[in-house]
Amino acid sequence: MNLQFSSCFLFLGLFLSVSTLTPEECQPLVTPLSLEDPSMLHGMTHFITGYTDSAVYNELLNASDSYWMNITASPSSDKTLVCHQEHKLNGICYGMTVSFTIDGNVVTVNVGNMSAEYHVLPGCDGCVVLSGNSTVKDLNQYFGYMNYESSIKTDNMVNARVFYLMAKERTLKDSDLEKFKQQASCLGFSGEPDFEFDPNKDPCKEGEGSNIVIN
Repeated sequence: MNLQFSSCFLFLGLFLSVSTLTPEECQPLVTPLSLEDPSMLHGMTHFITGYTDSAVYNELLNASDSYWMNITASPSSDKTLVCHQEHKLNGICYGMTVSFTIDGNVVTVNVGNMSAEYHVLPGCDGCVVLSGNSTVKDLNQYFGYMNYESSIKTDNMVNARVFYLMAKERTLKDSDLEKFKQQASCLGFSGEPDFEFDPNKDPCKEGEGSNIVIN
């Protein structure tokens, strides 16, 4: 093995040793934040980057140009939040308004045949880091609302783990993105993210596209 290759392997070994965190180092990165004050989630944030363990969800992320959500307090309960979201999928905008319910440090959303539970993890200033599990009983019906057809055949139910980084700004520092990748590694995700937002692409304006209502 020549000197050049041996140097490359040495550098790779050093890089892996630095980037791989111990369970003790991971703990503060993946310990859910308290949601006693739900206002920490208020405001508009853009989907910057994320991971999933589902092939179908991954395909959907690859077809996504942008996504943002705006969370406000609900007049009905201090444990309920109103989330309006705009999703640009294959260049077409779709809007939807859903309710989030807070139970302890868990955010729950139930829309039609889809349910999800999220924990909010530590993140950069102005960021919302979401670690969750999602279940859709009839994904094709959900896709039908957005005129989307998946190339992946699935059964009637799809379960997915997801890990998303939302932020008020459309671009973040490299150090913030690297911290998110470290958190992802701690949670068992590997490789590059399944979605990375291109800040040169314009996100949907509120009301620009169809508004989806799911009962």
